[in-house]
Amino acid sequence: MLAFLSDTWLLWLLLATAALLWWRSRRSQLFHYIFNRYLLALGTLLLVSAIVFSLMEVLPGDCAEKMIAYKNTQGEVITEAQLAAERARMGLDKPLPVRWANWVFDLGTKGDLGFSCSKRQSVNAALGDRFWLSFGFCIAGLIFAYLIAVPFGIVSAWSLNKPWLDRKAHHSPLRRVRNSLGLILAKLVDLQLRLISYLGLALPNFLLALSIILLYVFAGEPTPTGLFSDAWRSEPWFAETGFQWGKLQDFLGHIWLPILVIGWAATALQLQTVRALVVDESNKLYVEAARARGIDGMRLWTRYPVRHSISPLFNSVGFDYQRIFNDLPIVAVVIGLTDAAALLIEALAMTNDQELAAGILFLVALVVISMNFITDVVLAVVDPRVRNSVMNGGGH
Repeated sequence: MLAFLSDTWLLWLLLATAALLWWRSRRSQLFHYIFNRYLLALGTLLLVSAIVFSLMEVLPGDCAEKMIAYKNTQGEVITEAQLAAERARMGLDKPLPVRWANWVFDLGTKGDLGFSCSKRQSVNAALGDRFWLSFGFCIAGLIFAYLIAVPFGIVSAWSLNKPWLDRKAHHSPLRRVRNSLGLILAKLVDLQLRLISYLGLALPNFLLALSIILLYVFAGEPTPTGLFSDAWRSEPWFAETGFQWGKLQDFLGHIWLPILVIGWAATALQLQTVRALVVDESNKLYVEAARARGIDGMRLWTRYPVRHSISPLFNSVGFDYQRIFNDLPIVAVVIGLTDAAALLIEALAMTNDQELAAGILFLVALVVISMNFITDVVLAVVDPRVRNSVMNGGGH
């Protein structure tokens, strides 16, 4: 019994979570909303698994043929009967729906992503820490993008219809000079941000990476490719003398490049998005009503248009993660990273490893769907507009 429970731990965890949410949803509209979103997320994951598994089946060849081809390279002569027996042993002779159901069952009960033919081990073992490395890159790229896009996008929206100089007659000369300097600075920042955002949308990430690497080459400096230099790559984090601060310094000297490159396009897009959202909110009637009540300046902006613009931005975190990961594989190849994105390129373009590619793509979809679920729940808790919609039956 204990062996069965340990082999199907993930299934029981999912069922226990669903049961707990269902029990709480009987007395709470908010938990009813969360329960519905949870079921929707599981259904979406099931649909994604079918799409990913079907797309991988379109690729020519299968795992049995690759194993037989490897034996051929070792001098063995393989017959058609042996090939058929190998397919039967791996379950590849079964229809596509049956193989998909078996894959989903193993995935949903114990988190088993299948067997990698090219690595000759399970997909979970082949991935190791590589997926978490890619996850860290994407999260760092998101944080980098939001830290720049949100404040500077607000400044850009605020200065959109502002004049270059303060010409209000009721202001004192000193105040007009001070306000004019602030307006000029905001306008210059806005122009620079527009240029950066247009370059970010037009310039591919891999081209930016190549340009930075070439600058290092022309300067005669070691290129910051990979995660560590040759001197520190095989060194442990902890030695007999304690923590290796030199390795941390070497890591920080390399990690900034992938974060900058993958966050480049996301920053440019979010600058445009934040600017458009804040401008749209600032032109609404409730903002004009607040102005009529005497609220003005940054107090008006932070209390109304900026505050109401954050919710749709927060709700797009999952899609922004997916957009960054879409750029990561080619960037990983250019920079020389060994994360899951580079492994995905290897599985699709070099080794034709369907199960490894399917596992990576499913994990990316899992992260995106999980982020969307979390942002939906957080918005329902903290945003009064969403919360009122849920309490009034919007979650049914």
